[in-house]
Formats: sequence, C-alpha cells, structure tokens
Amino acid sequence: MRILTFSERLAPPFDEGIKNFALELIQALRAEHDVLALSSVGSSGSENGIVHTRTNRLLLSRPLRAAIRAFDPQLIVYVPTACGTAFSFLRARMLRTHARGASTGLITLQPRPYSAVGKWYFRRLAPDCSFAQSQRTVDTLADLGCRTALLPPAVDAQRFAPVAPAVKATLRHRYGIAVDATVATHVGHLKSKRKLAQIASLQVSDRYHAVIVVSSSTKQDERLFQTLQDAGCTVIGDYVEDIADIYRLSDVYLFLAEEYTAAIEMPLSVLEAMACNLPVVCTPFGGLPDAFQAGRGLVYWQGESPLPDCVDRALSAPCTTRELVEQHTWPALARTVVQSLQRRMPLR
Repeated sequence: MRILTFSERLAPPFDEGIKNFALELIQALRAEHDVLALSSVGSSGSENGIVHTRTNRLLLSRPLRAAIRAFDPQLIVYVPTACGTAFSFLRARMLRTHARGASTGLITLQPRPYSAVGKWYFRRLAPDCSFAQSQRTVDTLADLGCRTALLPPAVDAQRFAPVAPAVKATLRHRYGIAVDATVATHVGHLKSKRKLAQIASLQVSDRYHAVIVVSSSTKQDERLFQTLQDAGCTVIGDYVEDIADIYRLSDVYLFLAEEYTAAIEMPLSVLEAMACNLPVVCTPFGGLPDAFQAGRGLVYWQGESPLPDCVDRALSAPCTTRELVEQHTWPALARTVVQSLQRRMPLR
C-alpha cells in the first residue's frame, strides 16, 4: 500500500522517545509498503529517507499539499510531536484533506488534558482512528468521540540484547566505570520530573554506581546536571552512537517518573533495558502496567520502600525480562496500525 507518514521533528540526533518511535515505525512500514515519510523540521536527504517540506503550524502549505497529492496515499499515519493536543487533531484533519480523504490515523504518545468543549470539538475533527499506548488514554479519547485502538509495545530485540561478561567489562572500561560496581542506569531527558535525584541517592551506598544518559537534542537542566555529577554519578550528556552499549554495561535499569509528561506512555528505554534482560525498577507509568505484570525481574516501585531496598530485591530475583518483550516487534506494531486503518478506508 501507499502510506504517508508525517511527524514534525524528524531530524538527527534520534535520542528521544517520540522521534525514535516515529523512525522505527517508518522503517517497519517500509519493509512491507511504499512509504513517503514527511517532516517539517530539518533537511531532506538524510540516511533515514525523511523528506522535509516547508509548512506552517497548521500544515497549510502548497508544497506539502503538492507532495502529498503527487504520492496519492491510501493511508496516513501521523505521529505529532505535541502528541494529542487539539491542534494535533486539526493537523491530522488537514493531512486528510490534502490527501483527498485517505484513511488517517493519529498516534498520541502522551495523554493531554481536554477542556469541556473537547467532546464537541474532537467528535468533528477525529481522524479515522486514534492510537494510544495506555488503556486510560484510549478510554479518554473514546469518551471524546474518537474511534480508538491500543498500540502494543515494540522494541528491536536484535539490536538490544544481552552480552557476555567480557563485553560488559570492555564497555565499562570505555566509559570509565569500575568493573566490579553494581551499575544502575537511566536514559532520557535531564528533567526533575524524571525523579533523577532519587537515582542519585543510590550513590550513598558504596555498592551502587549510577549512570545517567541524557538526551542531547533537548534542553538540559544544567543545575541538575551538576547536582548529579557532584553526587558521584556518571552523567553522559553527549550523543551516544549506540545506546545499546549503555544497557549492556549496566546491572539494573531505573525509571522513576510519575508525571504524565515525563515520557511517552510506553517508555522505549524500559523496553530496551528489558530486551537486554536487565532487572527493571520502575513506577507503574503510562501503559507499562497494562502490558506487563510485575515479576520475572520487573519491579514496580511507588515509594512504599526505600529505593535501594527495592533495587536489591530486583537484583536478587531471577530475571527473564527479555522473554517479556522479545515478541513485541516493530513490524507487529506497524501491522496493528495498518490493519486498523484499512478497516476504515473509504471507497475511492
């Protein structure tokens, strides 16, 4: 099929959740379909095959419309950087108009609050299908009058995989981390809403060493950066070419965010750590508890016990987190999206 994808900020570096989700989805779709991937920020000709087109915030643009109509898509998949805002739904409608009514799906990776007039507004602007990563967001959109579908988790289990102890030791030498340390890692935005100070508290114990890799493409909290370094954490602020190496040198992964805007609802870093068969200590964030029950190395933490005790418990139990995610592939997610939109294709 001819599938148009659109996301506003598909420009390197690809080191944050929404951009990485969109890129992985595009690559999975391309394996089985003819895909035109458009974006409005950056420049064309990248190795990822993204075509950048001039447009305004509402996607009112002759070049954009011309590119879409020349391609004549049968399906449209929109992954908005702003997630499920009212303007994102308006932009989805504009993409559908440019494509002369092609079946259109909007993927919202974070929930958004909606006003009292939202039900009237969304019922009229809703695309053919709205996708979300948690049952709570799916239900919220359904209450607003949207046709909805729950997205499954997805991870590249070939890229993210466990390694032998010798490889782990080599990676630790590369990053200046003691081979005999118990390394607790977090990957993501350097923001206080990620509860990074809690991770730094592990440094009080001589047993643990915290490693925090922060997105280089988003604004960093310099004060928090310095606080973490002063606590003795290894903080990596530069772009890491192969983020899988960070999981490979680690012993446990931590994700302690609670605010809904702290990450996408199915945090890719948690799935990637699980694919590397790391024990994971995380809050019951977003869609994680919808997809995964606690156990087998996955521990949900809600502050009911000290974090070091919870990490100790995760490390002492048998860990088979890789088995929880290795069947959740990007091709499977892409097929979910395509099949949902195919059921709503107009007669043309």
